[in-house]
Amino acid sequence: MYALDDLSDAIDVTREFLTPIRPWMWLKLALLLFFIGGVGFGNPVFSGGGGGVSDEGTTVDPGTVDVGEWLPILVLVTVAVLLVGLAFLLLGSIFEFTFLESLRTGEVHVRRYTKRNLGHGVQLFGFRVVLGLIALAAIGLPVAAVFLSGSDAVSLAMIGIVILVAIPVVLAYAIISRFTTVFVAPTMLREDLGVVAAWKRFWPTLSDNWAEYIVYFLLVWLLQLVFAFAIGIALFILAIPIVIVLFVLLFIPFLNLLVLLVAIPLLVVLVLLVQVPVVVYLRYYALLLLGDTDADLDLIPDRRAAVRGGGPGAGGSWETPDSRADDERRDERDDRGPADDDLWGDDSDSFDSRWDEPESDDSSGWGDRDESDGGDDGGESDDGGTGWGDSSGSDGDDDRDDRGGW
Repeated sequence: MYALDDLSDAIDVTREFLTPIRPWMWLKLALLLFFIGGVGFGNPVFSGGGGGVSDEGTTVDPGTVDVGEWLPILVLVTVAVLLVGLAFLLLGSIFEFTFLESLRTGEVHVRRYTKRNLGHGVQLFGFRVVLGLIALAAIGLPVAAVFLSGSDAVSLAMIGIVILVAIPVVLAYAIISRFTTVFVAPTMLREDLGVVAAWKRFWPTLSDNWAEYIVYFLLVWLLQLVFAFAIGIALFILAIPIVIVLFVLLFIPFLNLLVLLVAIPLLVVLVLLVQVPVVVYLRYYALLLLGDTDADLDLIPDRRAAVRGGGPGAGGSWETPDSRADDERRDERDDRGPADDDLWGDDSDSFDSRWDEPESDDSSGWGDRDESDGGDDGGESDDGGTGWGDSSGSDGDDDRDDRGGW
């Protein structure tokens, strides 16, 4: 079963992506995680309530609170929080594709990948806003109907009905939101589609392999519980000496303010850095499952091939270099540029003749060469020595990370 087999493959792909450890790359990944979210279980639920009449019949003195005076301030604060939340959600939606591009290419270029995927990010942002409003209305309308019914007391039966309505709504929202992030967003990137069109493209894959995705969802839920518990213990152990030092420094004049200004951001960065390998693993797990259930939607064929010795193909067979190159040329959004025909060191005459190329120069077994067949027109491409065939033709003038060991 793909959902089970991909658990171990995701470990290998994650290790290849994150090692050798490059601090600057990890910091950039931590920045992306700050906006797209780390290991968690959704946004916190805020519950509100107001003062009322107690059993003794006492009420709040209306003279103690001037509602008219505080109402403009409350409105301004609410609007400000809403705008900040929407801005944060917009950046997070755009950075989802920056993160996916990084996992896809093995390199982290925040500015380049963000600029390239602004359109996709805005579309994902709009979908998330609409989905959130639908879920809020589905829960909020029954709650408002109960508490504005005019009855003197809210019965337990009415509260139970609200809870029964909220549970399936929250579950449906969680599934749709997660599947949109980890499966539909890669489909948008792979096929250059909008959110709705990507859902339509992904839906046959989901319906034909529904058991795989149910098992995936349950396993991810359990993994998040385990990872959250492990990260909590690790952070608690790491925080003990830090908190002791900070507590002592707080009593030193002129240093206490500096400690507050520096320590809090450092703690946030520490938390994000600890979550980097976990989030990368979970995302690679989803991408492996997506590619196994639909080879045409495979966003990481080279990563998959590196840990398995081949690529996914129909009927459980592995992709050949020919089929992978054909698929890459059909994908106009693939920033890796012309396919590297000899990526895996196949320099046989029969292989070259299929491309109608008279000569081929392959000095290494991993496709790290100065010239490649580059598709039908025989153009040149530079993979930067990464060994992954990430030529990024559209960004050939940009500096590349030294993959060192890839």
